[in-house]
Amino acid sequence: MAHIRRGRKRVRAHANPFSDADVTVPMAPRDIPWSEHFALEGQDKKLMQPNVCDVGCGFGGLLLELSSLLPESKIVGLEIRPQAVAIVENRLKKARQEGKAKNACVLLCNVMKHFAHYFNKGQLDKIFFTFADPHFKKGNHRRRIINESFLAYYAFALKVGGICYTITDVKDLYDWQTEHLDAHPLFERIPEEELASDPCYKAIHEATDESKKVERLNGSKFAAVYRRVADPALKKPKT
Repeated sequence: MAHIRRGRKRVRAHANPFSDADVTVPMAPRDIPWSEHFALEGQDKKLMQPNVCDVGCGFGGLLLELSSLLPESKIVGLEIRPQAVAIVENRLKKARQEGKAKNACVLLCNVMKHFAHYFNKGQLDKIFFTFADPHFKKGNHRRRIINESFLAYYAFALKVGGICYTITDVKDLYDWQTEHLDAHPLFERIPEEELASDPCYKAIHEATDESKKVERLNGSKFAAVYRRVADPALKKPKT
């Protein structure tokens, strides 16, 4: 298992999503006290739900960037590794001392087991999958965060018109993700020219800790962005 060194700490680069980690799981989205996770004052606690999710937020580079790019949004990072969550919490604490990132938080979460417990239907405006574990072995492809089964959960949480951002430095994973997203009836790919002015598209290339590492190593980045569309089966036939 590869490790990443953060200061004097060594943190696993990835984790097994099917392991029985000691994670407290809410029974339903209504059970999450979101107001305790964000540092926002004077807002209705009932409206304190995230509308942006960074899945597998790593060490929080993109999470911090998004908190600045999307000041009116509430952003949650979900991460499976406790050590990484602790690092992000520390980064958020320091940022908040400077008056920043009050609209961002991080939670320890095994997305592949418990994603459905965190979000209501159509709650999210944006969802990010950046430099996910490629699970190279064919027998482990079922562990890939984007697959046929889990796209249904992501489509449920994204509102119609919501955006799904993906990026990786592994061409095989890029091909896998785009194949599954292209085949799903609730997602349509956004053409590259429409993304030129999207600051979030720029951020997934430049702001994540992993993207900076790929840049240093002169690696390649493969991105694809999709829009959540209405269910074709629910469209009224023209009369």
